[in-house]
Amino acid sequence: ISTMLNRYGPGHGLALDLASGNGRHSRLLASLGYEVVAVDRNAELASVYDPMGLRFLALDLEQATFPLADVQAEVVVVSNYLYRPHLDAVSRLVKPGGIFVYETFGQGNERFGKPSNPDYLLAPEELDRRFSNSFETLDSFFGEVDDPSPAIRARYCGRRRV
Repeated sequence: ISTMLNRYGPGHGLALDLASGNGRHSRLLASLGYEVVAVDRNAELASVYDPMGLRFLALDLEQATFPLADVQAEVVVVSNYLYRPHLDAVSRLVKPGGIFVYETFGQGNERFGKPSNPDYLLAPEELDRRFSNSFETLDSFFGEVDDPSPAIRARYCGRRRV
């Protein structure tokens, strides 16, 4: 993700880190000069973000109505999270000309352990196909990785068409 952001990201403006967890990508985005809003359903994570001076929203992204529908950002980062019913809504968070970076587990990961549920595993080129009308694909990857541990990973980086 850092390579894609360094290569393609504008380096300014609002960046959303969805399903942010402990803030690894939020810290990276802040170090690159973005105004960061981290979003995670675990409200206890607010204590992680306060000392960093980053804005944190405790939101369940899997509500019937997508909770951030009126927000747009220069960069949207999603890592280790997949909820297909709102995938299009998540992509609409990216402003025209903005960058969308998505990385999670892919089909075949079940041989390495969890996640193994097909609902949480991307198919090869799934994001490329899904976003081809709205985004120019800048980078994508699907395959086996060893770092930080063996897994099947899917990565996508696209620029929203203007």
